[in-house]
Amino acid sequence: MLPAVMCVIACVVLTVVVSARRARVAFERRFPPISDAEFVMRCSPNVDPKIALKVRRMVAAHFAVEYERVHPSTGFVTDLGAD
Repeated sequence: MLPAVMCVIACVVLTVVVSARRARVAFERRFPPISDAEFVMRCSPNVDPKIALKVRRMVAAHFAVEYERVHPSTGFVTDLGAD
């Protein structure tokens, strides 16, 4: 009985790891690295660049994603998995 349970647990863990890897690859494909200048250019008009870049740093740190991959269009729930 114990080997069967261990096999099921191993399969579940493997499925979670593979799913997380696929999600990461999809995120990296959708959000290639961009510079601060390009980030500010993509922001809405009248956005203070200093505040926008500070928010970008905080989002990258909080969600443990590469700073250069945080875009103005990045969604908290859909792209970063916040819920």
